[in-house]
Amino acid sequence: MTRPDRFVVDGPDDWHRLSPWMMAVKPVELLPSLVPVVIALVFAGSGAPLFTLIATAVIVPFVTVVPWLTTRYQVTDEHVRVRSGLLTRRVATARRDRIRSVDLTASPVHRVLKLQKVTIGTGGDDESSAVVLTALTADEARALHDNLMATRAHRGSSAPADGARPDDPTAPEPDAEVLARFQSSWLRYAPFSVAGLALAAGAAGLAAQIANDAGVFAEGIGIARDAVDAVRETAIGFVILGACLAVIIVGGVLSVLGYVLSYWNFRLLRHPDGTLRTERGLLTTNATSFDERRIRGSHLTEPILMRPLKGARLQAIATGSTKHPLLLPPAPIDEAMRVAGLVTHERTELTTPLVEHGTTARLRRLNRGFLSGAAALAAIGVAVVTRAIPAPWLAVGLVAVVGSTALGMVRARHLGHRLTARSVVIAPPSVARQRVVVDRDGVIGWASRTSLFQRRAGVTTLILATAAGAEHYALVDLDEETAAGVAHDVSPDWIRPFLMS
Repeated sequence: MTRPDRFVVDGPDDWHRLSPWMMAVKPVELLPSLVPVVIALVFAGSGAPLFTLIATAVIVPFVTVVPWLTTRYQVTDEHVRVRSGLLTRRVATARRDRIRSVDLTASPVHRVLKLQKVTIGTGGDDESSAVVLTALTADEARALHDNLMATRAHRGSSAPADGARPDDPTAPEPDAEVLARFQSSWLRYAPFSVAGLALAAGAAGLAAQIANDAGVFAEGIGIARDAVDAVRETAIGFVILGACLAVIIVGGVLSVLGYVLSYWNFRLLRHPDGTLRTERGLLTTNATSFDERRIRGSHLTEPILMRPLKGARLQAIATGSTKHPLLLPPAPIDEAMRVAGLVTHERTELTTPLVEHGTTARLRRLNRGFLSGAAALAAIGVAVVTRAIPAPWLAVGLVAVVGSTALGMVRARHLGHRLTARSVVIAPPSVARQRVVVDRDGVIGWASRTSLFQRRAGVTTLILATAAGAEHYALVDLDEETAAGVAHDVSPDWIRPFLMS
């Protein structure tokens, strides 16, 4: 049976089916894995139409009707349980006292059919630890979310929003505090995403490879032949400049498109019971709820291309299945600091001056940058000597040396750390400026790692262990005394037995 309109906690013997529209949603979810089967059926159909007809009659019900008939769920006072499978039975259970997050996701197909996918996280690191309800009606999904996250119980007698029915499970929650909301002005940060540039460069490389395999460069085909001849007659510098401009333009367009699809209508809400909720998405909507008490720190990222515009992205460092919940997409740094002050209360830690790691750490970053560029220059030099490419390509190698050395200087400037009364602040040696803030009470251990080259330089990498976020954060290239001092200051009872008096 299906669940009644109003949410009712189930008894031990009460089981419900998902929405019948699951039979339409499931094939779409399985489409990538079904592509080889479809191709095989198409080719087989020309020679053995009867076999294709029989195979289609078996496969279609197997991926549509059977999953719906064999999937049932129940929500009791103690757990949420899902049973599925025909030949191999699978039972997924989430105890209520272990539920850490409830995500509501709606792909375009879900939205057309007025469905939502519910993912219940129990704090495990593996996706298999989550309990998933593939297709519930929007009302059922929201009612289940409110029941599991206990947000409705805290509404009290507050009046519903204008035009909303008091018993409408999809009505906006009047007591929820809006901490941040998407602003159209944030779109100015979208084109400055390195991911978009990387995607455009990868697409250009793939297109060039396909064209080369098709013989476009060697033989030429119509307009393509004329374009290739024009490129060959153009100076190498202009060719490289044009390619870079094309990658930048296409990358910027892709970045804006990705930003709009991912973060449109973004909202960060706080419910009276301490539950935080993020909502975002244009075509595929995503709503994630998690307990604010699970937050153990914050992670601020300022991508190198956004820094001139003073843009940043803010994430929380949390325990549970959602270890890096998004608090703010790329937006003004002032807005990120405001949200950090409201949620993690670590605005001071995100702006405090850092303790530098010394000359040795700085030189190691510069050496790495220079050697990376030198390796590229050497490879180009070998290609020039063997006449595989013309000599002007050496200029590209020189640019690589200068650029990689400059990036090494940037990474050296970003490296540092700071201990405050409540947190450990870590700035890794990355091109993007980052600040990782981990609460002292979230630290569960320490480790050190020293490579051969670090031993020769007299430095080590101190690793902070935590149950939240990435679960380990590295303080790179500290001298031995400073590393011991940091660990002792944060966890004196653990470190004292290992220190010599």
